[in-house]
Amino acid sequence: MAATLDTTLLQSVRECFERLLSFASNITGVTADFGNLWLKHHSAIRSVIPERPVYLTPIIQLPMISACFKSCEQILLVTWGSQEDVESMKPKFLSDCNIVLDVDRLEILGIDASKDPRWARYLNFETTAEDDQALGAEVLSMVQRKMAEVNVQGKKDMFIKSVIVTTRLSMFSDNLRQGTGLPVFNELTMLDLFSSASSLSHYNDAKVLCRLDEKLAKPTSPTTSSSPRSFKLACKLGLLQLEYNYPPAFGDVDHPGTFGFQTCPRVVGGLTFERAQEGSFDPAILENMAKQIKTLEDDGVVGITGNCGFMMHYQCFARYVANVPVFMSALIQAATMAAAMEPAERVLILTANAASLQPGRDKLLLESGIQVTNSEKFVIRGCESLPGFEAVANAERVDTIRVQAAISSYVLDIIKEEGARDDAGSIKMILLECTELPHYADELRRMTGLPVFDAVTCVNYFFRATATNNWNTKTFTPHNPTFWSQNFDAKGRMRDNCTVTGTCQDELITESG
Repeated sequence: MAATLDTTLLQSVRECFERLLSFASNITGVTADFGNLWLKHHSAIRSVIPERPVYLTPIIQLPMISACFKSCEQILLVTWGSQEDVESMKPKFLSDCNIVLDVDRLEILGIDASKDPRWARYLNFETTAEDDQALGAEVLSMVQRKMAEVNVQGKKDMFIKSVIVTTRLSMFSDNLRQGTGLPVFNELTMLDLFSSASSLSHYNDAKVLCRLDEKLAKPTSPTTSSSPRSFKLACKLGLLQLEYNYPPAFGDVDHPGTFGFQTCPRVVGGLTFERAQEGSFDPAILENMAKQIKTLEDDGVVGITGNCGFMMHYQCFARYVANVPVFMSALIQAATMAAAMEPAERVLILTANAASLQPGRDKLLLESGIQVTNSEKFVIRGCESLPGFEAVANAERVDTIRVQAAISSYVLDIIKEEGARDDAGSIKMILLECTELPHYADELRRMTGLPVFDAVTCVNYFFRATATNNWNTKTFTPHNPTFWSQNFDAKGRMRDNCTVTGTCQDELITESG
């Protein structure tokens, strides 16, 4: 492949894309058949296909994955090339995708196809089932050796905690998950994330049936809605809840029909909506949260999320206490969304109350793996003034039909208003921070034609990337264990010499490094 794409080649790429549109107008994004070869052209191709997200390589998932771990934990990238070549390419892998990440957090493992004729046959689709099995065993062995080299006994941090495999290696992902106990991400998890943001939710039909039942005055049966995904019914998701009672709608993480698997809700005593907004580190709240996390793990959950976007304040604390993956907010997706866009293009973040989110915006974005200096890329707007949405603050049943009409008009106005600005790029993606907003995601996708990410796309992404029997393990170690162990015991209780007081926004700046 050429080192650069000149004007003629880029025009050819554009013409190819337009031919694809003539056959399938509902294309939601652009990827490539051999991500590591196309990587160096990522920015160039985005420039000629600005109307769709461009994700040519699985590396684009790095920001989202790293957001779940602190700076003392590493991600292993398995890609094609000699070890010497891929090591030298590490900074370029990040810069070509406009990813801001400490290079030391990325370990890399090269597979040199020139060293073994079986790999050449594999890349030409000429291997037998026996060859594939042998190559899969070889990849696993290479990864295990790399982990043994990096995760040496007595080492305090910078352990490998997750794996990304590049294009054409995804068929070995399940084998790696089983053999390493780590989550393994590939082009399939990447495509699934972006396609789910542009597709109707699995509970879409259930929403229609729910409204029909209401009109017929029949009781709804949300627990009978199922996802077309083949999730095992035995899998359970832990759901930490605020002290906040309200009737959830389909799409809300509190609704039992939202996911294709069972949820186990647990209320955190003392954690009201107001305390979550301010990121309160009241010792009683933290101890109650730790107790509920342990209860959920005893119940066999495969991961833990929260029912409020402001629970992002507790992401690091929950990771310290838990032995299962924790993804407390939809904001975790923000940096990976940004990596699929041109630098000037922006993301619209919708929240229940902009006045509450704005003061802590930079802190929450930092916890999501986003550099504070880049936070202008994210346009934050609140829904607190929309007709019918006041029911959210009042913990009342929301008139979803009324709110849906209002929120659709509201978002279209924002997109038009921001698109008219000369000093900023247009909005190309939407992120629903509030956990009550996914109910309206399908209508926003239809009205705007933009990808819409929310708490549902976030939870499903991590669920699909990890082998079920590996979720409830001690694979996932805490963020910055030194900080947390100095201030909290294993049960999440503050130690006598604890230096943390007030709110997480006040205290966790020292921890975030």
